[in-house]
Amino acid sequence: MSRKTIQIHAMRLSQVIKCIDQGRFAIPKLQREFVWDGPKAAKLFDSMLSHMPIGVVMIWETPRSQRLYLRQKYHVLPPFNPRNSKVWFLIDGQQRISVVYRVHEGNTLRNARGKAVDFSRVVLSLEKEDDGQQIRYRRPQQGRYESLTEILHPNWRTRLSHLGPRAKERVRKCRDQVLRYPMHLMFVQAPIQQIRESFLRINTQGMKITTADAIFTQAEDLDLRDIRHEVRQHLDDSFGQISEMPILFAMAAVRGGTEARGRALRQVIQGLEREARHNTRLRKTLSNDWSRLGVCFGKAVDYLRQNFRVLSRDYLYSDYMVSILAAFFYWNGRGPSPKQRNQIRKWFWATAVGSRYSGTNFLRCLPDDLRFYKRLAQNQRARFTYKPETEKIDVRKAQYASRTGIAAACYCMMLRRKPVSIQDDGLNEIPLDRYSTSANRKDRHHIFPRAVLAKLGVHAKLYNSICNICLLTAEENQSIGMRRPRSYLGEVKRDGTHFKQKMSRHLIPVHDQSGIWMRDARKGFMRFMKERTDLICQALEDEAGTRLFRRDL
Repeated sequence: MSRKTIQIHAMRLSQVIKCIDQGRFAIPKLQREFVWDGPKAAKLFDSMLSHMPIGVVMIWETPRSQRLYLRQKYHVLPPFNPRNSKVWFLIDGQQRISVVYRVHEGNTLRNARGKAVDFSRVVLSLEKEDDGQQIRYRRPQQGRYESLTEILHPNWRTRLSHLGPRAKERVRKCRDQVLRYPMHLMFVQAPIQQIRESFLRINTQGMKITTADAIFTQAEDLDLRDIRHEVRQHLDDSFGQISEMPILFAMAAVRGGTEARGRALRQVIQGLEREARHNTRLRKTLSNDWSRLGVCFGKAVDYLRQNFRVLSRDYLYSDYMVSILAAFFYWNGRGPSPKQRNQIRKWFWATAVGSRYSGTNFLRCLPDDLRFYKRLAQNQRARFTYKPETEKIDVRKAQYASRTGIAAACYCMMLRRKPVSIQDDGLNEIPLDRYSTSANRKDRHHIFPRAVLAKLGVHAKLYNSICNICLLTAEENQSIGMRRPRSYLGEVKRDGTHFKQKMSRHLIPVHDQSGIWMRDARKGFMRFMKERTDLICQALEDEAGTRLFRRDL
């Protein structure tokens, strides 16, 4: 790229805001989503207040006729105004320009991770902060933390009339320094191929660019980012942040792709992009196919939730399970028959327990499952085959707070057994919405308390095993506290009702020789763990309707 194609201009922030309002800036299809959060937005303005550099904004300046590269949906900036003779495509600096606009407006926006950012909470501290950062992200507090949205407003004096003279003077100085801050804009004129390469190079040196980002960038003519948004719109908040690569995998699969590795996906998508570049009919066909696939993602999530108690993405072993099932619904065109349901059931439990989409299994099992589901969609007699590789000891090794396939399978199995309160008099099922997220660990009850076992020298990996966990409510868990099971379960057995049924729901062995009742807590725990591991493994195989674990010879 020659020097003649590059010009750098300095603009005051007030001028940049005016250009934003005039609809001069535009976000190209190759750009990624808005990803910043509130604290990062506050630091940007604090840097301006402190006269610190914030980097150069790179703009691809091109004639209005190049508007075809505009992203048509999901704007974080005002839409481009076609009255402008030039389009200012943001190649680097979208996050900064977007933050400037949003703080000026003071509204709320969800970033690409689904987190709501309230830009009215970017505030100026009117007192000296210990860490030196005067602009922060927090709730405004009159006279102490004033919103930068109010400070930058033309009628700021009226809006902040409650402030005294000294505070107003601090606000005035802040306002002047921020609005006069010189932002440097680099205007580049070059072909789209060079701009695309520049985007990739810039982002690989700064914020890490993913394989999915590279695919989106190099195939912007297919509007892949818009399709990704459509897919996520068919999912509720509990599954809305499904990863990009599984979505791309499904998009390629319904167009004949079979491989899951990034390079293979890129080749399929790039091939489609080349074919569709001058083929309007193909572009329309792809758009329709992928829109229908988005609906199938919603069906896949509903199926997983209703049939396997995958209440949220926290209980999902792999996002690729949604992709595979979405492809089945796409090919099938209707709901699964009883025979197909039985095969899906085997696949679900085998894939989670066997961690079939992890490690070396990933590249082998995903194409195999894709081919299987295509057969199953067309032929109800297709059979899912699985050779168990998992040992029972692997279940005991699975940690209750981990995101492994075994842990996910165990939680889904426990939820399908309809957990009940153990301290209530009746057999009262706990509402499933109490477990809608695994982020809250307070409803994961250690049957043998951690503190007791830690004092006895039991390793954390053992007492934090999924085999020492049952699902209660946070209140019941707190009520039990650090009492040993022979104490609190003995009390339930003596004073409560439906004791054996409750213990059966939770897969807790309570026969007379169970380790639960032993006075020696350490020995009792070791006996209990062996028995409960067997119970959990049997329950998982009952759910699957097939063998999941290797048998000792």
